[in-house]
Amino acid sequence: MEQAGTAVAASLRPTLFNFFARLLLPGLGNFAKKTAYAQNAADLARVAIALERYRLAHGEFPESLDVLAPQFLGKIPHDIINGGSLHYRRTGDGQYILYSVGWNENDDGGVVAFKNGSSAEINPDAGDWVWRYPAK
Repeated sequence: MEQAGTAVAASLRPTLFNFFARLLLPGLGNFAKKTAYAQNAADLARVAIALERYRLAHGEFPESLDVLAPQFLGKIPHDIINGGSLHYRRTGDGQYILYSVGWNENDDGGVVAFKNGSSAEINPDAGDWVWRYPAK
């Protein structure tokens, strides 16, 4: 048991090796979140392209994502966070909302969370990760 205490004490002593570890490790803490966010953005962009192709062919967006495969998209990607289906719904103005549940793993109905009440900086830790059809 005393060896464990000695090992912990030795790891707290500043050395060249743990100096670099302390510099690099904080950045790795957000690696999974940033990777998931980036993959989700790529997946949502692929689905948005397929949705636009469907709209060009049929004059409106589909009722569900299922009709996109295989003609407009080889396979519908899953929600990177929970492994379920991506969330999609048409809106009353003929557009749509496409989203993942986001890092908080809660379906917030396609609501984006912003940092510190700002309307410019998205908070990826809260709210859904949303792809909205651009406003005209």
